[in-house]
Amino acid sequence: MALYLPVGSILKLNSNITLSEHNRQPVSISTNRIEKQQRMSNGSLRKYYIADKRSFSVSWVMLPSYSTFTVDGGYGALDLKAFYSGTANKASGALSGQKTFDLLIKTGTSTETVEVVFSSFNLEVIKRNVKQKTSDTAQEFWNLSISMEEV
Repeated sequence: MALYLPVGSILKLNSNITLSEHNRQPVSISTNRIEKQQRMSNGSLRKYYIADKRSFSVSWVMLPSYSTFTVDGGYGALDLKAFYSGTANKASGALSGQKTFDLLIKTGTSTETVEVVFSSFNLEVIKRNVKQKTSDTAQEFWNLSISMEEV
């Protein structure tokens, strides 16, 4: 009996940068309602709805440094750090995370693109110089969490 698992990442940056599913924790999507409220002289409350903006949070545990070490070839921790800091390889089409960028969200059969900015980026090294054999390239494992806000 064969087991078939869904293929593909739930999140992509700029439609071409796949975020790894390697030890990814749940993706959190929360809504922030932007509104102005004011009490009137008779004590009633008046609200002016402006917009609903979403926040997206995701984290990884024990994420390898680079996409060459992840199980699905998606961006590793240092790949994402390079995108965040704007030092990613521009020739590969990666735009800087210092500006707004597109976040592609694939859930089930629906796909949505949202323009976002980074609101936080936290990186923590867990293991260093990990090798399966002495001839292997050493790698590091990271805990990573990022948050993005809709523009």
